[in-house]
Amino acid sequence: MNKKIAAVLLSAVFIFPAQSNATESSANVSLVSNYVFRGQTQTDDGAAVQGGYDIQQSKDKGWYAGAWGSNVDKGLEIDLYGGWKGTFGDKNNLGYDVGAVVYQYTDSVYTDITEIYAGMSYETAYAKVYFGNGSGISSYNYIDLGASFVVMKDIDLDLHFGHLSKPSINDVSATLSTEVKGYDLGLGLTFEDSRDDFEFFVTVGKSFDL
Repeated sequence: MNKKIAAVLLSAVFIFPAQSNATESSANVSLVSNYVFRGQTQTDDGAAVQGGYDIQQSKDKGWYAGAWGSNVDKGLEIDLYGGWKGTFGDKNNLGYDVGAVVYQYTDSVYTDITEIYAGMSYETAYAKVYFGNGSGISSYNYIDLGASFVVMKDIDLDLHFGHLSKPSINDVSATLSTEVKGYDLGLGLTFEDSRDDFEFFVTVGKSFDL
């Protein structure tokens, strides 16, 4: 199942641009002091170099696809994703997003996983649910709730709460982000209740319109 979905997503990333000129594409690269995903470090509290490529029909609606990679503990993670998003309402302040993502790992302790997702948003707040499965693991769902606020001039605060169904784990995070001379800077703190553990990370990133 993972290979079939990955093939579809790869087609979306590399074939769609050739079929339509009405697309937007971008790339990103970042250095993070600790790669934390859903409250858990993926690099054994070590640093990670990350980067990705995204293409979309337009900024607010239509199809999108992308690829993203990072080093993880004892290996490399490569994600392929794609979906469809849109807005509605009198002021187009309501949004929806549906899609799929494949997490693949090389020489790592992690298992390849496929997730499908669906979400809704209102202005800067959102709610999204992921349904996942992988070889040797039970099917699960993950609920992702969050919102973004402007706390100072040019400084945003992103708040997140997540709940994993199997095993039952909750995680929360708060991240401050800003832009300085074209670079994206982030400072984050997460807590995950299964290990009663806090994780801290600093991110420096750069995005490029292609």
